[in-house]
Amino acid sequence: MAVLERERSLPGFRPVLRGLLVLAAVGALTGAGVAAAGPQTPKAAAPLAAPAAAMALLDTRSAVVMPPELADYGIDGDVVDIRLAGAPGPGLDALTAGIDPALLRIHTDAAPPRHQALEGGQRITGGRTRCTLGFTATRGAADWVVTAGHCTRESDEWEDADGAPFGVGATTATDGLDVGAIPVTSGERALPEVADQAVRGTAEAPVGAQVCLYGSTSGKSCGTITARGRTVNFDGQRQTNMVVASVCSAQGDSGGPYITPDGQAQGIHSGGGGACTAYFTPIRAALSSLGLTLRTAAPAA
Repeated sequence: MAVLERERSLPGFRPVLRGLLVLAAVGALTGAGVAAAGPQTPKAAAPLAAPAAAMALLDTRSAVVMPPELADYGIDGDVVDIRLAGAPGPGLDALTAGIDPALLRIHTDAAPPRHQALEGGQRITGGRTRCTLGFTATRGAADWVVTAGHCTRESDEWEDADGAPFGVGATTATDGLDVGAIPVTSGERALPEVADQAVRGTAEAPVGAQVCLYGSTSGKSCGTITARGRTVNFDGQRQTNMVVASVCSAQGDSGGPYITPDGQAQGIHSGGGGACTAYFTPIRAALSSLGLTLRTAAPAA
């Protein structure tokens, strides 16, 4: 105490002490992300510094749990923009706790994000081969999509209409039928639909019945079934038990689904014979050959 009292009595002691305290305070603020004012230093942090810190905190918390109402978030100018697909709930409160509300801009009008859903009639691509998704099916707990066998023979890996990989490990029927299947390995939903039309079953339509092909090139193309049980020569390859329909088709429609107006799946497109003559493999034979079960929608109310 004697030494301290003696130093306090020295000339200049108080100004020096005040200077040390100021420097300590500036250091503490700088460490907390607040810049000290000075002739060469801006008075505020860089515009993205605070939002960036809030973004980092949100990323850390959302890696543990995502609030169900959260659609997406990201930095937009000097705030963190948060879009919700529903009313804010306790999960959002926990996510944003401790963040200055002035740093947040919250919307509640977003649609829930979803992976691209797979359904019949969509374009699918494997390497340089472009085909059409026929129907969705299951084997055990796994989802599959059915298409033409001359498509799956060309590639093991497939992408959806948006160019996102959805399936690896394509398989092709070995009994001479022109059908193949691709397992859905991406987590995308496999819908029991063809271009938004619900698939109801596999009741076989008779000759003369209306049927529609949904091809990724031709779109919706309808006609009538003109024959069943035909053997067809595709460039030297013998295809048996095929169905013929008066339907126009084009390159890229291979694998496309044939379905009746009441939602009964009929078959998988193989090719055309000119003058709007098309050939397809019956869906029941296709599913049996591949060991799959067709995905169907719930019965209409």
